[in-house]
Amino acid sequence: MKSNYLSVQGGKISPWDSFIKKQAQVINWDWRLLASLIFKESQFEPRAESWSGAVGLMQVIPRIGREYGIHNLRNPHQNIEAGVRYIKWLQNYWKDEIQDERERTKFVLASYNVGIGHVQDARKLALKYGRLPDIWDQNVAYYILRLSEEKFYTDQVVEFGYCRGIEPYNYVEDILEIYRQYSQISDI
Repeated sequence: MKSNYLSVQGGKISPWDSFIKKQAQVINWDWRLLASLIFKESQFEPRAESWSGAVGLMQVIPRIGREYGIHNLRNPHQNIEAGVRYIKWLQNYWKDEIQDERERTKFVLASYNVGIGHVQDARKLALKYGRLPDIWDQNVAYYILRLSEEKFYTDQVVEFGYCRGIEPYNYVEDILEIYRQYSQISDI
């Protein structure tokens, strides 16, 4: 089956499917959601490197890898392990604030992309302007987009300032769309 996001051969999404399945259990995610994040980050290219120095399949920043005792982020298994440990940390961070698991996943994805600080700033703006700070779509997502506008990134409730909000907004949307595509594959 082919889609805009993948070419599945023999029922496989990537060469690392079995390891992704194992690691997805650590964070209690459908493995195809984790595969969607990995595709978004690197298109399954283990040698991928960003302008900011993030490397590997999950585009892990070396500092994060070191925090988890992982030093060879170019190794696909170690990279996925570091990324999953960071996702687990993000899940723990958000678990008391965002009760709904599906909503929490969106906050985790946005935080993986842009950091907790900007997501918290968008939550504060949502609360200030009468939207729901625990709901991503049309609430916090609306204000993550506004963090690129001076009126909002200079607001007194904003701590982390300017954010190219379109990036985390699209990041969440793209991963969820890729996941929808992967979920339609019945033989996986």
